[in-house]
Amino acid sequence: MIPDRVVEVLHGPTWIQIGSRDEALRPAHTVAVGAVVHDDRQTVTVFVPTARSGRVLRDLTGNGRIAVGLALASHESYQLKGTYISSRPTDDTDRARQEARRAALLESALEAGYPETIARPLALGLAITPGVAITFRAEQVFLQTPGPGAGTLLS
Repeated sequence: MIPDRVVEVLHGPTWIQIGSRDEALRPAHTVAVGAVVHDDRQTVTVFVPTARSGRVLRDLTGNGRIAVGLALASHESYQLKGTYISSRPTDDTDRARQEARRAALLESALEAGYPETIARPLALGLAITPGVAITFRAEQVFLQTPGPGAGTLLS
């Protein structure tokens, strides 16, 4: 089960990155804009721009392993590792959630002291359409905030 604080961070103004690997262990990476933790508190859907999803989706359908890193502008961060379940095109509800996420990302970056000339293109420049919703089952959750507890298994 994903801990309460990690659910809160996933639903907040969080920078999200997805990692995968192919059969030869070559890594792939992409950025997600938004996430939803499902009622079972183990299943998560992340939203990825279609243009940046090809390699990761190939890896996920090939071996099913996914790592999702998430961080707040404050540097609080976590990593979820799990198994790919499915993907589908994003819909209007997903896109509305992503628009809200981009606005929250901008606000949090500005509050953290990032200059607007950097924060605005980073947050609002994240493509959301067309998009792919990638769903996975989180099997492990790690603390990744820099410090002595980094790497600690939370669940």
